[in-house]
Amino acid sequence: MNLIFFDIDGTLAIGRDIPKSAEKALARLRQNGDLVFICTGRSRNYVEEHFGSYADGFVCSNGRLAFKGTDTLYDCPLTEEQLRDLITRLDEVGAVYLFFGENSACYGGDPAYYEEVLASFDQGELSVGIDPAVDKLYSFDVCFRDIEHRKQIEQALQGICLLNPHGPHPSADVTVLGVDKGTAIKNIAKQLHIDPDHTYAFGDGVNDICMIQAAGHGIAMGNAVEELKQQADYITTNILEDGVWNGLKHYHLI
Repeated sequence: MNLIFFDIDGTLAIGRDIPKSAEKALARLRQNGDLVFICTGRSRNYVEEHFGSYADGFVCSNGRLAFKGTDTLYDCPLTEEQLRDLITRLDEVGAVYLFFGENSACYGGDPAYYEEVLASFDQGELSVGIDPAVDKLYSFDVCFRDIEHRKQIEQALQGICLLNPHGPHPSADVTVLGVDKGTAIKNIAKQLHIDPDHTYAFGDGVNDICMIQAAGHGIAMGNAVEELKQQADYITTNILEDGVWNGLKHYHLI
């Protein structure tokens, strides 16, 4: 049995659209008895609602929450101390931010942008305000005005977080260092008694570097960022050029 992990955005799908060849590939893997995991920065409710039928299990919130069916495999929310520190740093540079729980999110920062963010929000309920002592939160996104503002945010979070920009959109999902997609992959393989050499990971973004390093075989999409390609064991074709299918064929998994 093999474990195969896929990032969503830019790897498995564009928005919510999965190429037909990738759909066929996932189905073939599962028919062969391998386990498919989606491994993403997205929240639990988002992946269950839009991608629930494609995988056997899910790693959400950049590695802090993982589950297979009704079984929770990994659950590592941010601590109260981490939340207080992060919020202080973000407020100091005027960032707009969204912290995610399993099924909802909390908005923080300049209230003037709340309605704009709400209009495009698609990951469950969005409330205003964060209580670090009460809220069980796993990850967060930041919004910035321009490149210079993004650099200010990166500087404020230097050494404790990694930003993964959302292409041309002025936002990024954030990995809080210490727990990441790679942490979850290693933990899941150990729990399911799968040899590391039988783990595979597909990604395209900066936050996927830890994922492909943790897997026995790390595959970068043809459209991946250069930093990821440099760490990959294999570079497949672009997402719209049957990248998932071709990567799996290369390793004789389908």
